[in-house]
Amino acid sequence: MLLATLSYTTQMDIPKRHLSLFILIIFITTYSSNAGTNNNIPVPYGPSPPTYASSSPYAKKTVEIINDIGSIVSYHCKSKDDDFGVRSLQVDSSWSFSFGRQIFGRSLFFCYFVLPKIGSYWFDIYKEPRDSSGEFWCNNCVWKIRPLGPCRFNKITHEFDLCYPWNKNKSLY
Repeated sequence: MLLATLSYTTQMDIPKRHLSLFILIIFITTYSSNAGTNNNIPVPYGPSPPTYASSSPYAKKTVEIINDIGSIVSYHCKSKDDDFGVRSLQVDSSWSFSFGRQIFGRSLFFCYFVLPKIGSYWFDIYKEPRDSSGEFWCNNCVWKIRPLGPCRFNKITHEFDLCYPWNKNKSLY
């Protein structure tokens, strides 16, 4: 009887040892980067309503870009793994994409903008830890593209007052 109990206990301990590995595999496959896009959605009254379905740090992120230049803007957004191609955005229109954050907090998406009569610039449109932690983190990061640089919607003031300069003179092309 003792041998049968010992054998049963040993067999039951094996799944417990591999349970954490199993959970990690499920976590990785569930939250892997699945970037998707939404093309040229008109935004007559400001940003799309934010989704508060999850406040998890690994919740799906959405980046929305609104053309606040006054003329059509050409842009090219990408990351190390995703390339959305060259696009154009009408005045007061928006475009968005969604993705799952990388597990070790290294998500980075950047865009190259061609602003007529102003110049060509690039900007880190989603950058950790700027957009994923601290007082101004966002699950729905909404940006207005302006001549001096992009301004992000501030969920505290309900204004586009989190403004940043364009990235320094490093060319993407």
